[in-house]
Amino acid sequence: MKKFLLIIMSLALMLSAFACQKPNEAPNEKSEANETNEVDEPDHTDGVALLPAVMLDGKLYKDTCYINSLVTCGTMDGKIDKVVPINEFPKNDGESNFDKCEYQYAGDGFLTVYYEGKYLLFSTGDIWDETKKYVANFTGTVEEVVYDEATKEATMLRIKDIDVPEEFKFIFGENTEYPNPFLVKLDYVDVHKGGEPIDPKEIEGKKVTVYFDGTAHNTELTSSALITIDSAYEVEVLD
Repeated sequence: MKKFLLIIMSLALMLSAFACQKPNEAPNEKSEANETNEVDEPDHTDGVALLPAVMLDGKLYKDTCYINSLVTCGTMDGKIDKVVPINEFPKNDGESNFDKCEYQYAGDGFLTVYYEGKYLLFSTGDIWDETKKYVANFTGTVEEVVYDEATKEATMLRIKDIDVPEEFKFIFGENTEYPNPFLVKLDYVDVHKGGEPIDPKEIEGKKVTVYFDGTAHNTELTSSALITIDSAYEVEVLD
């Protein structure tokens, strides 16, 4: 009887030991399987991010990288609620490839996308002559090119004889006479003539059009500082 009990107890211990090994083995097998899946699974983070875009009415609108300064009404026409990966262009209406956003129809082929507090200009094409009418700008004559004393690089333009299109005068508030020159910072600004890059050092005395994001500083009539544009897109030399 004692021998029988010993045999039963031995069998129970063996079964118990075998059962305790299973939880340890299972995670190892699962871990190996996961490692295999991670290796085989395509790495989507390596995909190249495309231009932000939305699809509406069967048309793909892409970001022009400009702010629409002609927005006259803050009421949006609709919302984009579906988001596809950043390395894909939307294929269905109501989709974007960057985030949820709101939109407002602009002129033919243009869309204003309201995102993170900004009115971004999207377009179905890439025609600058059509795009630039939405971009804040002014014209004037380069009175002086300001240089960095250490690097001798052109850092700012001092522009006089300012002429602001009527539709963009609101940017400067009540200061519509522009008795003083404007200062335009040249950080990352494209300076060109007829589409060809030109050294800012060569444009002193030249008439130019400055395109910017619609933000101007020191526009108060009581301000003694010159009106300054920190965020210009480009300076187009006209003569």
